[in-house]
Amino acid sequence: MRDVFGEPGAYGGNGLPDALALLARTTRERGHLPLHADLDDLDEPLRLGDTAGDRTPARCIGDAATLVRLYSGRPVEGRAYELAGAEAKELNIFG
Repeated sequence: MRDVFGEPGAYGGNGLPDALALLARTTRERGHLPLHADLDDLDEPLRLGDTAGDRTPARCIGDAATLVRLYSGRPVEGRAYELAGAEAKELNIFG
């Protein structure tokens, strides 16, 4: 709802660690493209997607809320992030 009303903190908050764990598991189970995310919010990189090694992992640098936006297909205009080795539309887990 925060995003709809333009409030700060959309896609962040106390549930973010659980959301990231669920995102990592879901993308791995679905064989989604591999991605290494260097997130400002975490000390260690987050590995998402297929772990078979058939494709070189894409790389994302930014904050965790932007990563969640990318995977949910939400707008990321005005957000500071870098994505290499994939296009944003490839990350959308909803199609």
